[in-house]
Amino acid sequence: MNVDLNLTTLAPGTIIAVRYSMYKHFAIVSDRLDVKNTKLLPMLISLSHRTGTIKEEPWNTVVGDKCIELSSISGQYSSSQVLSRARKCMNHNLRYNLLYFNCEHFVRYAHGLPMESTQVKQAFYGAFVGATTCLFLPKITLARFGFMVTAGAVTSLRNSLNKI
Repeated sequence: MNVDLNLTTLAPGTIIAVRYSMYKHFAIVSDRLDVKNTKLLPMLISLSHRTGTIKEEPWNTVVGDKCIELSSISGQYSSSQVLSRARKCMNHNLRYNLLYFNCEHFVRYAHGLPMESTQVKQAFYGAFVGATTCLFLPKITLARFGFMVTAGAVTSLRNSLNKI
């Protein structure tokens, strides 16, 4: 966990990023506390591959032993508006989709920002560069190696996403 953050004073509506090896999982700090936890940590609202939908869950369920950081994603809505928009989504049984509606899309929507995912864009850019590199390498064995590295990175990302 990031020791620079005072978890008990995180403002509701704040976005945190849970760091995994190849990506970040974004969640919104709730105005509700986990009463089962003696540390009184805030609940988190997030959309994850693990649950397949949007849920408000205890801090430890979402974060576990991972490092966290404050996200730079922030809109103009008040915390009550952000939480209201996030909870309305929970009532619509929206489903997780890596490309079109993942955790980053969700938190941006709740904050009134365009629904996009910089992580997905970066992954596609990396895959494109890797595939393009493979096409232009002079030796077929080097091209195969480049393709294997790109495919390995995509597979690793998919496996990491299955953990959240």
